[in-house]
Amino acid sequence: MSERRSFFRIDETIALEFKKVDELAANKSEPEALFSNANSLKLYSELKKIDAENAQFMFQIKELSRPLAEYLHNLNRKIELLGQQLMADQKPQPPSKTIKQVNLSEGGIAFGSSGELKVDDYIALRIVFLPSNAGLILFAKIIRCDSSNTGEFQVAAKFHRITEIQQQLIGQQIMRAQMAEKRRLQGNA
Repeated sequence: MSERRSFFRIDETIALEFKKVDELAANKSEPEALFSNANSLKLYSELKKIDAENAQFMFQIKELSRPLAEYLHNLNRKIELLGQQLMADQKPQPPSKTIKQVNLSEGGIAFGSSGELKVDDYIALRIVFLPSNAGLILFAKIIRCDSSNTGEFQVAAKFHRITEIQQQLIGQQIMRAQMAEKRRLQGNA
């Protein structure tokens, strides 16, 4: 199976901003440095990383003491609510040019752009998932850019230097979107 088809793909509406960067920046710098107010996205990603690291501990605690596990779960929910509020401040209000329909996988993204990008160019992406407001900032390499009859360019990019935590966050968003679509289809049946 080709690498571009090794991940599940979804069509999703997200808030997306991108900036062209040179190869040196894409390979050596941190993408958060290229966007203002990136600290809240980084903090939210760190909170998600801690959640992933603590999942096994929570399972073990639940086996030993249900009340303690419930208490810790409630504390975690409080932190999650604070994180979501922090991210809500980052969400663009419609109508916004940053809200776009994209095709997304754990390996890359395809989206429309008003400007042409060249194959092998690098971009820094700021992605905020809607309505959860979870987001991330990362680099990507352009693998395709085709003009369309709408006047936009259809861009496909492969994520570059993506971390496991970033990939997991995208995977979680894809699963949420798939479950929401399944519920929607079952409701219409």
